[in-house]
Amino acid sequence: MTAVAQKQLVAKALALPRQARAQLACQLLESLDPPEEKISKKEWSRLWKIELEKRIEELESGKVKAIPAAQVMAELRAKYG
Repeated sequence: MTAVAQKQLVAKALALPRQARAQLACQLLESLDPPEEKISKKEWSRLWKIELEKRIEELESGKVKAIPAAQVMAELRAKYG
């Protein structure tokens, strides 16, 4: 694909409604996983539940400190904006 064609494709994708862009993004991300690494939605949910429980425990125990979303976004805007 040429750079021009890629820019046109990106422009068309960005012109899609928000929900369609989200679905497209998910499809593109899923396409990056090799077939042998794909897992079922049930397994994915199970693994995320384990990860979330671990993160909650880290927050509650004080092992990690939460950063307010507004602060994170402000830092990102300052760095990349």
